[in-house]
Amino acid sequence: MRLFVLLIALLNIGSLLGQQPLRWVTVKGNAPDYAGYDLVVQKVVNPISMEMADLMVVRVNEKGDFEQSIELAAVTHVSIDMGKFRGHIYLEPGQSYELVLPPFKPRSDADRFNPYFVPEEIELGIANADAQGLNRSITAFDNYLTDQYNGNAVRIFANADVKLANHIMSTTDSLHSCTHPYLSKYRQYAYGELRMLAYKRNKRKAIYETFKGDSISVMMPSFIQAFNIYFKGFFNYYFSSSAGEALRDAYAKGARFDSLSTILQKDTLFADGLFAELVLLKGFYDGFYSGRYEQETIIRLFKEATEQSKFYRIREIAAGLHKQVTWLRTGSAAPQFTLYRLDGKERSLNDYEGKFVYLNFMHTSNHTCKEELQLLNVLYKQLRRELTIVTVIMDEDPTAAEQLVKANKFKWDFLHYGAMPKVALDYRIKALPAYFVIDPTQKLRLSPAPSPKESFTPIFMEAQRKYHYEQLRREQPKQKSIYDL
Repeated sequence: MRLFVLLIALLNIGSLLGQQPLRWVTVKGNAPDYAGYDLVVQKVVNPISMEMADLMVVRVNEKGDFEQSIELAAVTHVSIDMGKFRGHIYLEPGQSYELVLPPFKPRSDADRFNPYFVPEEIELGIANADAQGLNRSITAFDNYLTDQYNGNAVRIFANADVKLANHIMSTTDSLHSCTHPYLSKYRQYAYGELRMLAYKRNKRKAIYETFKGDSISVMMPSFIQAFNIYFKGFFNYYFSSSAGEALRDAYAKGARFDSLSTILQKDTLFADGLFAELVLLKGFYDGFYSGRYEQETIIRLFKEATEQSKFYRIREIAAGLHKQVTWLRTGSAAPQFTLYRLDGKERSLNDYEGKFVYLNFMHTSNHTCKEELQLLNVLYKQLRRELTIVTVIMDEDPTAAEQLVKANKFKWDFLHYGAMPKVALDYRIKALPAYFVIDPTQKLRLSPAPSPKESFTPIFMEAQRKYHYEQLRREQPKQKSIYDL
């Protein structure tokens, strides 16, 4: 009885706080092509950087059957990596989805390390009719609006034709009149690109119409798309406007994040605190990579946002952005790993503590990698007392690497990524070969580092000299003066 009362009380507290109750969602199906694979279901957790996080992992058994459930509080857009495809679906609390997957097409090694490779985006099929409603409505709406946009965008922009844009939105609403509250909000944001064309001389009006309302749906795909289009390079145009003068001056004077937030919220367009701070984070993020703003200032502001914002969502997003802009930054801690050498012996980054490490990532089918392995061999012979070379082999099967090492009598450590595939993500390996120099305290000294054919030796020797100088300065005992007597 006490437990029952407690559960009722918790549910009431949740409703008072405006939180939706958790309900089970199930995904299942049969896909023999995927037997033995894990389907990793992911969602976007940062609407600015588009960082993804795993929501659940669904194991497909030897017969191709799979089934997994998770509790969700709201409609959630997710995607599943399926080799050459990435499938999308909206999961609605309380629903069970029988998925229809496409024939499996694995990603080749060339695809995995091609920085321009993009999997084909597809909508996942849903076999059971009772679960198709919301996904079918969103797909039909998107397809119709895309056709209308493509057919009328030039005319709307050329003439600033608000009337035509409003007619398209009104017609689209009448043809896709699903009353689901998620789709209603989805439509509001999805019309943002049409409004931007129509109100090209009045961007503030377009922003207001697109993002107005009591609350914003930060993780909704149509919001993310509209938001990142509207506020790309926000500081560049806002700082030059009369409305942005106060914010520009405060930023130039080194104001803290909470002060910048307060100033921006005085602009009626950004009166909503959550929206204002999200816009600030977007401005910082674009500014960081533009080269026009001091990066250390932006790193500080991201850190302050994680500590000062009253909005949990903003603190979470800011923490992700802070991690991204400082990750692999020279002077930061090198990501740890534990892998196996080609002879089966385990090696961790910690095993190389106290040494300068030239960490590199290679694939034996890559011509440049094979060429630079020969140059690494020359470096090994020249600098083996000053520098430890560690090569991580990214081949799916290490056999070719074993043969290559044996044939060329390479003497340094070759590790295979297979025991910890995450190492490629941690070091953001998008193209091969890739290089880093790690100092004896396991901090990144050159990130990225030059390749062996890019004047590596003099650059490394200078980095080594600076490191030893810093260590001497740090360890040098304080000289006594007459004031210490």
